[in-house]
Amino acid sequence: MHKTLDIPEFIPHNELNETERRVLSATNETTEFVDHWGVWKGKHVTSQHWVPREKLDTVFELVKNRLEWILDPFVIEKGQILESHLAYDLHTDYYVKVDHVAEELEGVPYYTLIVPLADYNSHTVVFEQNANYNDFYLYKERNEPLEQHISDEDWQKYASHCWADDQQYVTLEAACKWTMGKLIGFDRGKFHCSDNFTESLQMKRAFILWLREQ
Repeated sequence: MHKTLDIPEFIPHNELNETERRVLSATNETTEFVDHWGVWKGKHVTSQHWVPREKLDTVFELVKNRLEWILDPFVIEKGQILESHLAYDLHTDYYVKVDHVAEELEGVPYYTLIVPLADYNSHTVVFEQNANYNDFYLYKERNEPLEQHISDEDWQKYASHCWADDQQYVTLEAACKWTMGKLIGFDRGKFHCSDNFTESLQMKRAFILWLREQ
């Protein structure tokens, strides 16, 4: 597993603004993600503004140039501006999904990267458990509960919206606060979720990039 990244002020504000302008100019597809079977079943969770694959390197050029200083060689597989209205529950990004449909896996999954577009009272929560599939219910079917799992205090702080029995299967690695221009990154095979920001925010926005190894 690749180490989790939590680097404040990684993207300067001028480069963040320019990249946002490029993304909004290039976007040709928006997915309105409605939860089919999770904790928000039937509710609108996110709006995802996708950048065409052939424009990814150009649109995210300023971000990519900075990433090349800290990461092994990579390819940007998918990129978007995420507008999140409700908090994601536990999952991995091993496969990239568009409107619930997993895209064909190309190469070796590397990092999921998040760059918040403003300061938000919210966190991305990364767990130590991992898998080569996305859905946490499969992990629970294939693994036993842990004797030493995430504490009640941390579970209520960071994952109060998730299914209650999920707590018994995970240990906390990191809770990365969303601040403008920060780089949050984690192995695409690691389980993660948002905290339940819906108690204090109506929406949060960020660049999301999915990388594979080159």
